[in-house]
Amino acid sequence: MAENKYKTLIKNSSILGLGEVLSKLLVFLLLPLYSSVLTTGEYGIATLVADSSNLLFPIVTLGVSSAVFRYSYGKRKDRPAVFTAGLTMLFAGMVFFVAISPLLKLIPRLSDYVLLLGMYVFMFALNTLCGSFLRGMNAVKPFAIKGIICTASNLIFNIIFLLIFRLGVTGYLLANICGDFVAVLYMVLGGDLLDYIEPRQITKKIFFEMLRFSVPLIPTTICWWIVNMSDRFMITYMVNESANGVYAAAYKIPNIMITVTGIFINVWQMSLVNEENNGRKWGAFFTQIYDGFKSVMFVAGTFIILLCRVAAKILLRNDFYDAWEYMPYLTVACIFEGITSFVGVIYIVKKKSVNSLICASSGAVINVILNLILIRFLGAMGAALATMISYMSVYFVTTYRSRGLAGYRVKLPFTSVNTALLLTQGIFTVADKNYSIFVSAGITVVITVLNGRQVLSTVKEILNRRKKQPEEQKPEMEGPNEQNSGNNV
Repeated sequence: MAENKYKTLIKNSSILGLGEVLSKLLVFLLLPLYSSVLTTGEYGIATLVADSSNLLFPIVTLGVSSAVFRYSYGKRKDRPAVFTAGLTMLFAGMVFFVAISPLLKLIPRLSDYVLLLGMYVFMFALNTLCGSFLRGMNAVKPFAIKGIICTASNLIFNIIFLLIFRLGVTGYLLANICGDFVAVLYMVLGGDLLDYIEPRQITKKIFFEMLRFSVPLIPTTICWWIVNMSDRFMITYMVNESANGVYAAAYKIPNIMITVTGIFINVWQMSLVNEENNGRKWGAFFTQIYDGFKSVMFVAGTFIILLCRVAAKILLRNDFYDAWEYMPYLTVACIFEGITSFVGVIYIVKKKSVNSLICASSGAVINVILNLILIRFLGAMGAALATMISYMSVYFVTTYRSRGLAGYRVKLPFTSVNTALLLTQGIFTVADKNYSIFVSAGITVVITVLNGRQVLSTVKEILNRRKKQPEEQKPEMEGPNEQNSGNNV
């Protein structure tokens, strides 16, 4: 079916959006479960182990998931070689993990969970790699279904391991491992991924091309991990596990924005790679969607800040309720994280991995320095402020370095006004005065009105261009047994 780029973007976003929204509704059901069954200390340790897996993931896999997506998209005959090379790198990485596991046992608070940590890393990596390959084949529907299956399985296993068997931290980790395993099983059987494993098709050229693309992403991913996760380690070691447990819970609610925008960014990346592969200029296309995306993020953020206490009261139990105090600043952090991820797609499309590293490393340095200073004096609140400032800094660095590659427009005054309003709203919310709710509500109205026009303008422009632009052929899923692959999922 012939579809122009705007129609394809909307359609794919809708499919992924439906799957992801359904799956994340299940995730919210887990917050009351975690805060009821686990203590703040246990939850702090559980998230610490999970966060450690996010650090080990790029090291163990050599960042191969991004390369699998980039080199399988739009290429037909090379897909088996790409997928097989990706699996080879992953299994080689797990051998490396086994070799360094004795060192991991020397780390306090992780020493009892090294085996589970290895299983967690492996299943998460396999899930990510297979999902990246599905996206590379433009298999949007099975990718969305995979997300629902993974989260539903995670919910079921959490109930079994936490409520029935009362396994605590171990149960939390096992539930995530099993959820990833079920998702991988679905992709392998439903997507006929076994048909793409062809060791004899791997060539030195494709193998080293993928390595050249993915290896520079390893330090980049580590730097992003520092921006995202280092504060939790510092809170654990500079304050205690309970403070980290509350802080980790605080991140869950504003992080829904990152989850939802991640859906769109996955599709956005596919659209821009398609434009690039076909030799078309996409600066105007980027600018139009970018303006609307920013406005949606600002509106979503102001409502989360307005309702953060209500959300905490509904979703969090016992000592976890205090997490609401960190949410306003973490919400601003998530807004800029989402916008930065949107812009950062340019580096993937243009294969400019080094630019991603420069932007991420700047955020990592700022984040570590601020965490060391602010956590000492303000505890977990200092970590929230450090995360917010570091993401704002990365946004400006990313914007500055990427404009020349895509030729898009940046409305800096518009962004600055929205940011100032959100910070004001956050300050009044955390101050918790009698009039704070009225100030917060007023700012929400202003931000909604200010950004509403841009959102409507973007939607109107997309609809108009759908009618005007010539249609183009959508990329097809091809390769070994392609027809079956599309019909069986």
